[in-house]
Amino acid sequence: MNTILLIAKKEIQIAIRQRLITALAIVIMSLLSVALYAGYVAYDQQRTLIEQAHEDNRKEWLEQGDKHPHIAAHYGTFVFKPKTILSLFDFGLDTYTGTSVYLEAHYQHEFMFRPAQAHSSMIRFGELSAALVFQVLIPLLIIFLAFQAFTQERENGTLKLLVSQGISYTPIIWGKILAYLSILLTIVVPFFIVAFVLSALVNDSDSIPDVGLRVFFLILIYLVYLAIFVAFSVWVSIRSSTGRNSLLTLLTCWILFMIIIPKTTANFGESFYPLPSMKIYREAIQRDIKNGLDNRTSKTVREEKLKEEYLKRYKVDSIHKLPLNFEGVRMQKGEDYGNMVYDIHKDSLIDLFNRQNRISSLSSFVSPYLAVRNLSMGLTATDLNTSIHFQRETENYRRELVRKMNNDMAQNSKYGEFYEYKANKNLWETVKDFQYTTITGYDILSLYFIELLSLICWGIFVFVLLSYSSRKMKLVL
Repeated sequence: MNTILLIAKKEIQIAIRQRLITALAIVIMSLLSVALYAGYVAYDQQRTLIEQAHEDNRKEWLEQGDKHPHIAAHYGTFVFKPKTILSLFDFGLDTYTGTSVYLEAHYQHEFMFRPAQAHSSMIRFGELSAALVFQVLIPLLIIFLAFQAFTQERENGTLKLLVSQGISYTPIIWGKILAYLSILLTIVVPFFIVAFVLSALVNDSDSIPDVGLRVFFLILIYLVYLAIFVAFSVWVSIRSSTGRNSLLTLLTCWILFMIIIPKTTANFGESFYPLPSMKIYREAIQRDIKNGLDNRTSKTVREEKLKEEYLKRYKVDSIHKLPLNFEGVRMQKGEDYGNMVYDIHKDSLIDLFNRQNRISSLSSFVSPYLAVRNLSMGLTATDLNTSIHFQRETENYRRELVRKMNNDMAQNSKYGEFYEYKANKNLWETVKDFQYTTITGYDILSLYFIELLSLICWGIFVFVLLSYSSRKMKLVL
């Protein structure tokens, strides 16, 4: 153990004397600081705007005045996706999924006000966030730290000198890894402390109740990710004959891991599981609602059957004699059928998304960047799964709102009576205010089991590589 610490101390001293490494460390720390500050400013501004808009829309709903329930159902309301504190670390898909949606009867509107719409095409290369620095730039720093770990020792002859003094290769390897990890921790620990304090100070428990747990897993996953890069870089240096070859190999791997493989897997996903255009998707839903899922029971046929069913149930010969407003019943049955059609098409669309993402998940066994990127978005509640969960919650809220309006119309008004009947604030208050809570951290991790497994496999893989190389290093002396 003392040998490992001595080697680590020597490596740290050498790294400090290298101006390039010092400059890169300062750049990384500056980028992390800027990213954290910019992320917090954006989070604070968006949260304030969303909370204000939420309060205004709730007030408008409650104070809309006396009117027919169906008019109120079309008057509708907006709901807003809450901005969570962890999104200041990883912006994820929030830039692309929209922040609000309009809820009304008959229609399932798409989310609006996507921040990416206000950016140029350069947004495709990502925004500067702390997650981007950790996932892409710090591995680059690791490469410049460790590419000469053994090639320089070999070229200077100090490796033979160490071995001749009875030091085995194993403590030399782990001493260097310990040194590089210590340097990285010096850079990132202050950032983690500030991020943890921010997450603790900001009260975000309504929408994301397990912030502490998520932060813990984020720190753990990123530390494992960086340790994998350190160990892999040291192994490449062991197997390379010169520092130049080591650097070229590592930079090639970095380009493969960060750019080529992610882009290639995304293209494969789009090619193997193409998504329908929004126009085709919407037309298919409306066609199935109009003609029926079996293409035989049209909307007119369904309504006629419903009418006969209610006349038979209440033993009357006219809908005017029903003890309820058949128009409200008809509207709700139409909503229920439309919801069923929508769910079928939505589930089919989500299945395509999942199939595309599964390619990315499996590719994380080739690129650890994909694993940590997906896990990071999941734990910060900025991933596709959280977005889909939020959309389902908002849709359930819309359906409950419309159901209350239609049921009130059916129970408290007469057939043919529309403008004559008006509901009031007592009905509007039965629609509870929309509150969203994210998927739990444990459930998110279960959704990203493949990514977790790939990180474990990468850790085992680099450990095996280092163990094997420590036994075979005599061949490259």
